[in-house]
Amino acid sequence: MIVFETHDDKYALKRNPNYGKCTDCNRFNTSKAWCQSCDPWKVTKGWTSGNKDIENCIKEFQFEAIEYDKVIEWIPFDKLVDIQEIAKGGFGYVFSAIWLDGKRKAVYNEEKYIQSRTEPIIVALKTLPGAQTSSTEFLQEVGSRLEIYGLTQNIATNQYLMVFQFVNSGNLRQYLRINFKKLIWKDKLLRLTDISKDLIQIHEAGYIHCDFHSGNILQHKEELWLEKIIKSYIADLGLSRNNKEPTLKKGICGVLPYIAPEILLGQKFTQAADIYGFGVIMAEITKGIPPFDGYLFNHDLAIKICGGLRPDFAPGTPDCYIKLANSCMNSDPQKWPTAKMLFDEFSKWYDFMNEQDTDDEVDTFDEYDESNELDEKFEISNKFWEADDIIQQQPITMQKNLDSVYTSQFVDVDDISQRFSEEVKSGNIAGKLHLKFYQDFIDI
Repeated sequence: MIVFETHDDKYALKRNPNYGKCTDCNRFNTSKAWCQSCDPWKVTKGWTSGNKDIENCIKEFQFEAIEYDKVIEWIPFDKLVDIQEIAKGGFGYVFSAIWLDGKRKAVYNEEKYIQSRTEPIIVALKTLPGAQTSSTEFLQEVGSRLEIYGLTQNIATNQYLMVFQFVNSGNLRQYLRINFKKLIWKDKLLRLTDISKDLIQIHEAGYIHCDFHSGNILQHKEELWLEKIIKSYIADLGLSRNNKEPTLKKGICGVLPYIAPEILLGQKFTQAADIYGFGVIMAEITKGIPPFDGYLFNHDLAIKICGGLRPDFAPGTPDCYIKLANSCMNSDPQKWPTAKMLFDEFSKWYDFMNEQDTDDEVDTFDEYDESNELDEKFEISNKFWEADDIIQQQPITMQKNLDSVYTSQFVDVDDISQRFSEEVKSGNIAGKLHLKFYQDFIDI
């Protein structure tokens, strides 16, 4: 075994005796059962996908891996069994499968960490859109909070699929439909906190989601300290793009009610467009049904959205919540909040409700402090608690539109922009306040 001197080791500060020793360089590992100097090179050997682009894509991430259980790998298709279709989107399919090898796991055995694997686990498979050898979507999806395990290839169709964490509670739209009456506002605010936290990460990385709707927000039930909680994850980053990418000339892909008006009129995607979609999701969460349910998703609806039509809210929804959601859907994107601002508000409201929920002597506590901050805290939390009671008194509303209309579709923004301009000129668009922003990029 070769022993390197510390001054030659750029990972020296990461090495820890508790992680065990590397059998190649005889130095302490940099994380549990993982030596960043040696192990990345080893995992790139002994396998092939048969496609140089795919191999380079996977190896790029393998060389950067800093933990054993975070290594992305090529997964032979014969190691995936019991494959079943579970969802169909606008641009591909999602399947469930059993991964016989199980995922990587560092385990403590005989006073040291060793490289191991779990028992066979259920995973999700997603087809990659576009070219069969394209790794662009894979590169983008790795940036999500869902665990990405690697890539595989269907040996019958030659199609490449991404293998990632299976979520057990569907997407947000499905979850609301099934569980809406059980959800209290504290639960909803926790979901929104999760979602805004994910969106912060996407935006801080310099990306725009570009297809932000409730069908792309996955729900996963986890056990935490004997308590079952639901976590929300933003998924389907396949249409996301960098801030610097050019405007699409002909059309876009998305779910019409969630697309920002300026995007429908042919403008470049910005992070603000994701915020508009967030506002629509906020309205959806209050009612439990998707936006503009019962409408035909055509260019007439697009014109109305550009003209100021917005989804409504359930009776009793707190004013502070409606105000924040409407600020996300303002006709002028320069007035929209950031993902960080949304996260701060949701976190604050959740904390207000949580504190009041756990305080058995709220009234007594209130007598000791008449500060404005405390008044605001109880006023807001009480509004949310009252909204819970109002929702329980409302009849259950059944969704009219088929789920298929809420999948991403091609939208011809050139035609929408032209028709909107004609409607404005003819005086058919009511309420002209929003037109000042639009006149810079359409013919009005």
